[in-house]
Amino acid sequence: MWGLNTRRGAMTIGLILLLTGAAQAQDDGHESNASLRGPFRFSIVKTCTDAVIGSTTHFYFNGTISYDGTGFAKLTQRGILVLPGSTSVLFEETADLTYFLKPNGSLVQEGTFVAADRSYTVTGVRMVGQIDAQGTIVMLSGPIPPEQEMVTAAGGVISQYFCGASGTAIRMR
Repeated sequence: MWGLNTRRGAMTIGLILLLTGAAQAQDDGHESNASLRGPFRFSIVKTCTDAVIGSTTHFYFNGTISYDGTGFAKLTQRGILVLPGSTSVLFEETADLTYFLKPNGSLVQEGTFVAADRSYTVTGVRMVGQIDAQGTIVMLSGPIPPEQEMVTAAGGVISQYFCGASGTAIRMR
């Protein structure tokens, strides 16, 4: 009988340690997000290939992103779309993002982008990155392998793209 109580006690202690470890892991994630807070100015280059016809487009973005320290961010950007053999197109977008910053400084952020004139929405946008130890520079890139992004035009036309991206965000003072 004493052996059974010892095993129950050991299982109870094990369960308590497991739950404590899970709570600490959740707290670490929250604390990590807290270290990414404030406004950043960024510049990103992005190349996309149409998933159906295979045509390639190039984007150049500049903008600001404000991280709130709890896993949410607001982004505004201006860009230029360069289509081969065509005139360049200027545009403006906003996005509401979620992000997760790991204790080692690696970052994943994703969200939905909306044209300033509401002519299109882009879903499936995901970026990965790394923040420096001082919390002032964030290196961003598209995930590898690329994930499919969907552009829905105001008329309901949907286009699918695979994109690669690279850029840098620097904390504003």
